[in-house]
Amino acid sequence: MKVRDKKVVAIAFDLNFRQAAEIFQGISEHVNSARLDWPLLPLSFGFEQTVADLAASGRLAGVIGSFVSDRWIAGLRSQGVAAVNLFRLSDIRSISTVCIDDFAMGQAAGAHLVKQGASRFVFCSADTIHSTRLRQAGFQSALDQKPLICLRAGPALGRQLAQLETLPGPLGAFCNSDALARELINEARRQKRRIGRDFLVLGSDNDPAASIFAGVGITSFQLPTLAMGVLAAQLLERQLDNPRLNDPTCHAKTPTLIARESSLSRGPARLAQTAINYMQERLDDPTLDIGKLARALGASRRSLELAFKHQFQSSPYKKLCSYRLERARHLLTSSSLPVESIGRRCGYPEPHHFSAWFKKQTGQAPKFYRSARLAREDLT
Repeated sequence: MKVRDKKVVAIAFDLNFRQAAEIFQGISEHVNSARLDWPLLPLSFGFEQTVADLAASGRLAGVIGSFVSDRWIAGLRSQGVAAVNLFRLSDIRSISTVCIDDFAMGQAAGAHLVKQGASRFVFCSADTIHSTRLRQAGFQSALDQKPLICLRAGPALGRQLAQLETLPGPLGAFCNSDALARELINEARRQKRRIGRDFLVLGSDNDPAASIFAGVGITSFQLPTLAMGVLAAQLLERQLDNPRLNDPTCHAKTPTLIARESSLSRGPARLAQTAINYMQERLDDPTLDIGKLARALGASRRSLELAFKHQFQSSPYKKLCSYRLERARHLLTSSSLPVESIGRRCGYPEPHHFSAWFKKQTGQAPKFYRSARLAREDLT
């Protein structure tokens, strides 16, 4: 068959470019590692008509994308097109969905704000899609029956915020995107509210640009979009191998909360969490040690150690080691990267040093750990 006659696999993104790029990278990783002969066709906003036309022409083998209704998906399936849904724009039940655990995200946001001493709580959103409702429900569930105030993004946000001025603080706000968190932070400042004291703010998609334009690091969630791309490709491969397969399962990935200045209380908690963020963003730096960490934060080694003991009941060294090990384990089981590349991403540029360190931590060499874990997953 000529290349131009091959059926394509469409990757239909109705989300921001950064997330789309990471998902596409995950899909490409699986396609390459499994040696699949998939011509990939990335599509962006307004992809529905293009996908429908490709399906009608018989040129579409499968599609991974964010869909809005089971009825629309049924039209694709009736033409023999395999499909995997991404995220939860609506409550899709006819095909497999790979998504974020939105309810758990809301719970984590609420638990964090409660721990930081918030006494009143706000949920800020710009839509009412299924994932937003789940996040709000999870957020509410973590507040121990405390009332939740809902704000809507847009021109009236300033007026809505001003109406909360009489409420005792600090006020804890969970925003459905980092862009909304930035908007809320800027509006709060215009009303003379102090971020990190009067107002504790979280976002939800770890957008670095939002923190830059807000002038403060925004507490947010690291979304597992790369892993989602790999899993979506695996699920689509199963469907293409077995067209009769119908597995409308929801595969929800848990995001990781990254606490920054916008929601942190003062003192040891802020120092310890700032150090954690610095670590997590530089795990591939082989020169990173506790002395370098303390110098970067403008703190003494002793004050850093005390802050970690107060906040985490651990030491900076143990935390750094645990994060590197967590990354190594994750990459070994969720990616097809060579062991040498994984070692470099964990701060061990020399392969034999990485293997020796990993074996000391887990009792297994990296290659054996990877093969053993994958074998157990196949059995289940």
